[in-house]
Amino acid sequence: MLRRIFLILEEYFEPVCIVILIASMTLLIFVQIILRVFDASLPQAEEVARYLFVWAMYLSISYAIRDERHIRILFLIEKLPTFGRNLALNCADIIFLLYSLAVFYYGFHVVNQSLELGQIAPATELRVAVLYASVVVSSALGVVRLVLRMYKRAIALNESATLRAIEK
Repeated sequence: MLRRIFLILEEYFEPVCIVILIASMTLLIFVQIILRVFDASLPQAEEVARYLFVWAMYLSISYAIRDERHIRILFLIEKLPTFGRNLALNCADIIFLLYSLAVFYYGFHVVNQSLELGQIAPATELRVAVLYASVVVSSALGVVRLVLRMYKRAIALNESATLRAIEK
């Protein structure tokens, strides 16, 4: 049961969150535009839309990591044999993992500092730490996605080595 929940979250967490955030942002901006026709407005709408946009964009980073859609140059890597390709991809993932861990660490400190300073957004009076937390959540999800991908690649490499040994 727990494994099934994990698999569902692994598959759908980011896409569902991103769709909800973008749909909410779109609806909020649409309402704001309609209200302008009637000389009314929601003063918080643009700020909330900005928060939703930032959260959606940062969540899309871990989603891109999961589906291996982030920017990278694969021309030379694709020319390598399977072992070399997996080694190069794992090295790149380790560097990305270290970067994500650094972003998480420093992002966490920025969130704490923002909370200590009591920074709040002017229109919504939301804490600015809510906005900064998107970086922390995104980097944490990125770390999880990178570790899972390296694990899956290691399993696949082990299985292919086992098949080659059986064929010999």
